[in-house]
Amino acid sequence: MEIGMLHTHVLVVTLFLLFLLFKTVLLLINKNELLAKVRKFKMIDPILGVLMLATGGYLLSLYGAAAPTYLWVKLVIVLIIIPIGIVAFKKENKAMAIIALLLTFYIYGVSEVGSLTFSKEETVAVADDSPAQNAQEVVIEGETSDILKTGKEVYLSECKKCHGKDGKKGLFKSPDLTESKLNLSERVAWIKKGKGVMPAYENELSASEIEAVALYLDELK
Repeated sequence: MEIGMLHTHVLVVTLFLLFLLFKTVLLLINKNELLAKVRKFKMIDPILGVLMLATGGYLLSLYGAAAPTYLWVKLVIVLIIIPIGIVAFKKENKAMAIIALLLTFYIYGVSEVGSLTFSKEETVAVADDSPAQNAQEVVIEGETSDILKTGKEVYLSECKKCHGKDGKKGLFKSPDLTESKLNLSERVAWIKKGKGVMPAYENELSASEIEAVALYLDELK
């Protein structure tokens, strides 16, 4: 559900950005008649705005007290954008429309990079509340080549969306798996329990599949 909500949030933000961009272009090139027709669909902005807040708020709740600063700032900016956008097009104020558009571009970029300054921040390998704490030792038995094949298949199906094929994508602040310091047992615990927007897979994948993915992650280094 977490990944589904995350992608829903991105879709809503993208639609909001495109609709805002379209209206801003119409305003800037003085296509006021066409803009007036578009503005008849006046419920689109508040609906998308509410969906942004709802999905973003849910994702924020997944982090609890450990929610990163950029998520809180993004939420505040969304609350600012909505009224600015409404007033901008109602008053046909080009400056306000541009401000709303730039702020929307900014929060979109922040969401993708996971940083207010668009810079990569180091991810702590094992935090105090990490699922990897007190991980039980895991011993994998079986033909390594077969296990790695299974691990790769599951990884590409479940993990590539955020981590990328090579483990470096870092979408939504997911860690660079090529630099992970977690051992096999810690990786298994992390995959089972999840954290933040990463869902728990202990009820989604079999124990052997989780272990196979954990072992396959070594192939990305």
